[in-house]
Amino acid sequence: MKFGSRSWPASLALAAAIGTLSILLNFEYPADPLVSWYLLLPSLDVLLLLLPLTLAACWGQRSLYWITLPTWAIFLVLRLIRIGDTVVPMYLDRPFNLYIDSGYLYGLYDLLKTSSHQGNFLLLAAGSTLATLAICAVSWLAWQWAAKALTDHRVRAPFLGASALVLGAALVWGWQPAKPLALVRLGEEIRSIHRQIEQQRAFVARLAQTAQERSAGPAATLNGLGGADVLLFIIESYGRVVFSQPRYRQLMESTMDHFGNVLAQHGFEAVSSYLGSPTYGGESWLAHGTLESGVRVGNDLEETALLRSSLEPMAAIFGKNGYRTVSVMPGTRFVFPQGSYFGYEQDYYAWHFDYQGPAFGWAPMPDQFVLDWIRRREFIAPAKPIFARYALISSHALFNIQPPYIVDWETIGDGSLYKTREPVFFPTEWSNLQNAGEAYLRSLDYEFETLGNYLAQYVTRDTLIIILGDHQPNLQLTGPGEPWSVPVHVISRNARLLKPFRERGYTDGLFPEQPVPHAMMETFLLGFLKDFQ
Repeated sequence: MKFGSRSWPASLALAAAIGTLSILLNFEYPADPLVSWYLLLPSLDVLLLLLPLTLAACWGQRSLYWITLPTWAIFLVLRLIRIGDTVVPMYLDRPFNLYIDSGYLYGLYDLLKTSSHQGNFLLLAAGSTLATLAICAVSWLAWQWAAKALTDHRVRAPFLGASALVLGAALVWGWQPAKPLALVRLGEEIRSIHRQIEQQRAFVARLAQTAQERSAGPAATLNGLGGADVLLFIIESYGRVVFSQPRYRQLMESTMDHFGNVLAQHGFEAVSSYLGSPTYGGESWLAHGTLESGVRVGNDLEETALLRSSLEPMAAIFGKNGYRTVSVMPGTRFVFPQGSYFGYEQDYYAWHFDYQGPAFGWAPMPDQFVLDWIRRREFIAPAKPIFARYALISSHALFNIQPPYIVDWETIGDGSLYKTREPVFFPTEWSNLQNAGEAYLRSLDYEFETLGNYLAQYVTRDTLIIILGDHQPNLQLTGPGEPWSVPVHVISRNARLLKPFRERGYTDGLFPEQPVPHAMMETFLLGFLKDFQ
């Protein structure tokens, strides 16, 4: 591109480049309103990124090219940070972490693919791909325009002067941009990598020390259980919000009243409380790791360290005390060799069930089918007491396609009948889950109707049942200010098995009323082992 003898074409090209790059960096999605005056403001980040290009332009074309390329790459990283800073707090109630969260890109793709209607997902995938390519292409062209323009010293000198004036004024008068500088955020992310590595090393050392301390102490005997089966049900997205907020509590009371009546008619009693989860709105595996290890697992780096550690988990302790241990993970659709850490004698993942029906949103199969399938394989004539941990998934977001409840369990079979049953549909969208409350509550109603009838019909042996959530639903459903707490219900026909929980402050019934702060989820295992020693 040649600008001729006059400088105004180059000046226009530079202005167009700055405007284009500012709009690309300022644009936010999702946002309300989607378009605002903020988009048109010159971005200080863009001005700062142009400074090294301006200096490189003084050294010739070759230097300019090698500076333009990494500058463009940094710009794309800044765009990613801006997206993360908007989306992650909106759903997970925590800050975006570039080092950890960038590893979730494929998981995000899989979540959107499995939870959305096929047509909607194809439109979303096509739109996202085109938008990404467009941002990459347009921003690259804009950086090239800017680089070409800055080769003209009649443009370069005024630009440096204007930039110095703008940045100097911002420093002198303390002007704050509408959004924090993305370059500052990038610096924070880079500095945090070293901090996270150090924290990871400290966490590994703490795991080793905890493992050594526990192994040096008295071995857990679980004699207090008296050989009773233990069933642990972890319900996806079952959070405190359903009891704490009136807009949810009224409908949830109906669900729990019905569940409680079914239990009472079949001789069960229940006590309830809350536990503080290590995660919010997602990342269920952190709650699983925390609950079963007795150590708080706050992110994927710590989860990886836990899975490589020698810390004895819950199932291994049950196994040493004569229990058959069974892990039921119908939502795990990929090979998961790291799961061997949890020490189960038998693992059931999605592919083990040979399910012949349709998927329901993110869940590859309904939880009622899962409970029935496991019952027929594990509970018909068990030779030993059983500890079974179920990860129930029919209440997983997006809540848009839910299974119907099957009254006659004997007809469930291999799941083929679900092909002839109409799913329950809700018009929910990821971008607007504030309106998904009804769908969310219906998914929990399905879970408790399924659990109530399963316990009433099929649990005949002396059994301790523990039902809890893994985390709160995402922030769009809860609103800000909710603690990271989940309900926990302990149920049995044997009052002796409930006594330790009552002594720990659990209240009778299915409506926990304990005020915050709540005991954290990592305290459950050690308390349980102590109570049933």
